[in-house]
Amino acid sequence: MPKIILKINSTSDKIYVSDEICCYLVDASLPVKVLENCKKTDQLVLLCGKNAAQMCKTYNMDGIVLEPNPQKPLKAQIKKDQEIIGSKKALGIIIPPHRHEAMLASETEPSFVAFKFERDQAQKASEIIKWYNELFLIQSAVDLSDELQNIDNIETDFVIINSCDYKDFGC
Repeated sequence: MPKIILKINSTSDKIYVSDEICCYLVDASLPVKVLENCKKTDQLVLLCGKNAAQMCKTYNMDGIVLEPNPQKPLKAQIKKDQEIIGSKKALGIIIPPHRHEAMLASETEPSFVAFKFERDQAQKASEIIKWYNELFLIQSAVDLSDELQNIDNIETDFVIINSCDYKDFGC
């Protein structure tokens, strides 16, 4: 079973603590108190959303997770935020399950690449993730923050789920 990256989207989200949770992904627009509460768990705290890179630098968080626009040059979008956080911080990149985006994302040397897809794309995504895992040494993840779905046939290092879905995920 992959380790869980627990996404905190609002101040009402519960910060679960469990051996299955490897880190927290916090929306950068939330109050600093939420970041501090996640830090108290002694797990990594990654930021996402608008101004994630600047917030990461300002509050010395562990890294960021970006979801670049696939219609724009991927590397340029990522490089801007990489320069802000520096090379010692974790970087996750969320992309659709396409070989081209996977190769471009991997060339930026992230900590992990997360694949995000709809339920009807699961079979194709499974094939792309298998290909990715065989070709690249960079860790992989599946982003289920839009909807929970069965990923039993997908081998991945991490799964991103919302805090509100944690109990329904079977943990």
